[in-house]
Amino acid sequence: MAGRRRNVRATNDPVTVEYYWWGSPDGWTDLELYDYNNNFMLDDNEIADIVKDNIFDDPYISLSDTNNVQVDVSDGIVRLSGTVRNPRSKPLAYMDAFWSSGVIDVVNNIQVNPRQRRLQTQERQKQRGVTSMAH
Repeated sequence: MAGRRRNVRATNDPVTVEYYWWGSPDGWTDLELYDYNNNFMLDDNEIADIVKDNIFDDPYISLSDTNNVQVDVSDGIVRLSGTVRNPRSKPLAYMDAFWSSGVIDVVNNIQVNPRQRRLQTQERQKQRGVTSMAH
């Protein structure tokens, strides 16, 4: 009986055993279950907080990239924007947003600028007086 749960109900009668599908309380139709699940809604601010937390907690996105990602939510649709230095941060942020509770869709407008990273590194090296041997 895969996918079914055994429900034992004690009454004055001998123990009654009923079987029903997971998550299906007695007397609920599939339509009622569908409506119940869809009416559990998070508002846009809650969704934005969840998405931001998921992106921030992702161990594969650097802290500098997480700080450069902006999250806007409107009617459950998440819009990601900003500029990241690591090319893999863009799809990772998308997936973190996509799998967050309450999200309907994700629009990923994050720009990847690895050149900015190189320029910042070169600028730091110049400030320290280090010259690069590789050209």
